[in-house]
Amino acid sequence: MTTQWEARLAEAMTEFQETREQLNRASAEAGRISVTVTSKDRAVEATVGAQGELRSLRFPTSRYRSMAPAELSGVLMSTISQARREAASQLLDLYRPFGPVPGMSADSEAGFTPVSWDDLLAPLKEEGIEVPETRTTGPGTTGALLDELVDDETDGDAVARDGMTR
Repeated sequence: MTTQWEARLAEAMTEFQETREQLNRASAEAGRISVTVTSKDRAVEATVGAQGELRSLRFPTSRYRSMAPAELSGVLMSTISQARREAASQLLDLYRPFGPVPGMSADSEAGFTPVSWDDLLAPLKEEGIEVPETRTTGPGTTGALLDELVDDETDGDAVARDGMTR
């Protein structure tokens, strides 16, 4: 029986090592993601990284000089947003083989969408997974720190957490 468990453990460890190596490669590749988008009128060129961070902003032509501030601002924002969406899409494609990526969407601003805790923790609530119950009453559940003194049941004196009688 022990050899059966050892074999299963060895198999799980092998699978874990392979997945870890794949994730390390994906992480290294994610660090190299760089997307450059040029506006339709070629006035602005924006380059962003995998996290949507702006790495470069160029003005390939002098067209931006004749633009009204609001127009230039709009072109800048739309060009940067498009670059971020494309970078998020590449990042999603890179990590998709490992399963869904909660909170990531190539269609949302900067590639991220709000995620509820319930959605994020849903896999933990699947049938067959035992979840310990949380304590709803008793010391420390009121949001305050645990009482500094704990009753010593042997002699009735209050004993501090460090064991000293007060």
